[in-house]
Amino acid sequence: MHATTMKLLKRAALLSALLWLLPAPALATGPQATTLKPATCTVEGMLDDVRAALKGGSPALQRYVKLRLKEAALAMPAESLLAALAREKDPAVLEALGAALSTKASNAENPTLVQPLLARASGDSDPSVRAAAVRALRSTPSVEFMEKNGGVVTYDQLVRDSSPEVRAAVADNLVAESLEVYSGHDRKVSEAAVAAAAAAEDPAVAAKLLGEVSMEAVGPAAVEQVTKQLRAEDPTLRASAATALGGVPGAASEGALRSLVDLYKSDTNPAVRKAALQGIARLGMSGARPVLESLRGVDRAMDPEIEAWLSALSLNLQEWELLLREKQRLRR
Repeated sequence: MHATTMKLLKRAALLSALLWLLPAPALATGPQATTLKPATCTVEGMLDDVRAALKGGSPALQRYVKLRLKEAALAMPAESLLAALAREKDPAVLEALGAALSTKASNAENPTLVQPLLARASGDSDPSVRAAAVRALRSTPSVEFMEKNGGVVTYDQLVRDSSPEVRAAVADNLVAESLEVYSGHDRKVSEAAVAAAAAAEDPAVAAKLLGEVSMEAVGPAAVEQVTKQLRAEDPTLRASAATALGGVPGAASEGALRSLVDLYKSDTNPAVRKAALQGIARLGMSGARPVLESLRGVDRAMDPEIEAWLSALSLNLQEWELLLREKQRLRR
C-alpha cells in the first residue's frame, strides 16, 4: 500500500477515536445555545452542520464539524459527495467538502474522485471558489492526483491565476505537501514547486515556493531552474533561490556552490548575500570553512555574518537544523 495512504489511514483511525471522545460543541453560548443533535449521517445533513458552524460557530466547533465530515466521508457514497460538490457555491463550505473528498480519494487510492475539484480550481468563474478548491487539496498527495488525472490541471498552471488568493493557495499547498505528507523527501512535489516558481509571475509566491519547499530530492533540470532564479529582478526571489540551492542533492552541490559564490561576489543586496552565505554553509557544512574565509572583505558589512558561520561550523554539528540554530543564536 502507498506510504501516503498508510499515513492517511492512521490519521483517519486516530480521528475516529478522538471524535468519539469529543462532545458536540455548542453553536453559541448562553440560554439560546444549541448543540449538534445525533442524526442520520447524510452529506446534506453534515453540510448543514458545517454551514451553520462556519456562519456562527466558535473556531473549535468549526474544526470539529470539518473533521467529522472528513471522517464520515470515508464511508459515504462517492456519488453523493460529488453531487454535493457540483452544487456547492459557498467557498468555505466547498473547501471543507473538497477536503473530505480529497481524503476519501487518498484512502480509496482513487485520484479520479478529485477531478471535479480540479475543474473548479481551474475553471470556476468565482476566484474565491477557485482558491477554496485549491486549498481543499492541502496536505494530500495532490501532485500525484494531478499526474494520475492526466496532468490536465497542474500547479504551474494554477499559479498563473489572476487571483492573488489562488496563487497564495498554490504556494501553501506545495509547502504543506512537501513537509506534512512527504517530510521533504518527494522529488515530484519538490520539482512541482520549482516548476510553479518558474511559471509564477508573482515574485512573492515564487520566493515562498523556493524558500520553503525542500530541495533535497530534486533532479539536475530543477537545480538549473533554481539557479536561473539567482538572476531574478526581485531581490527576495534571488535570496530564496540562494536558500534553495543550499539544499540541493550532493551530486549538484559543486555547481550550486560555484553559483552561490559568484552570487555573493556580484549581488550587492545584503539579504541576497546573507542567503548566499547560508547556502554555502549548508552545502559544505564543516567543509565550507575555506570558501567562507575566502569571502572575507568582499563586503565588510557582511564580515560579521561570515564570522558567525565560521564560529557555528567550528562546533562540528552534524545536523543542519542544529547548525542553523546555533548560527542564529550568535547573530541575535
